[in-house]
Amino acid sequence: LTNWVPFIHTKYMIIDALTENPTIITGSANFSEASTTRNDENMLIIQGDTLVADIYFTEFMRLFEHYYFRDRCNDPKFNGNRSSEDDLVLNETWVYPYYDPSNQLFRERCLFGSCV
Repeated sequence: LTNWVPFIHTKYMIIDALTENPTIITGSANFSEASTTRNDENMLIIQGDTLVADIYFTEFMRLFEHYYFRDRCNDPKFNGNRSSEDDLVLNETWVYPYYDPSNQLFRERCLFGSCV
């Protein structure tokens, strides 16, 4: 570590995560000019490894859902009076995208659960 950066952090980019040929780009590089020309950065490109893509995608979804939930809870339009029914769909239509093979939610269901 240096005097300039007191912590280690990584970034990643996931391309076509739920396909047969995913690409994961990970490392310390910031995708900036300084990162690619002056700084001591690293970048690893992993192509075609569906297991690695599943792991990175799962971590992405964990973080995304966590911060999305926090953001929704802090939404000022609810003024602290948010109930669990605010986003509740009271019929079966909410489930349809999870069974439509052309929908991203279907692919997520297959990754995290079962395609049966």
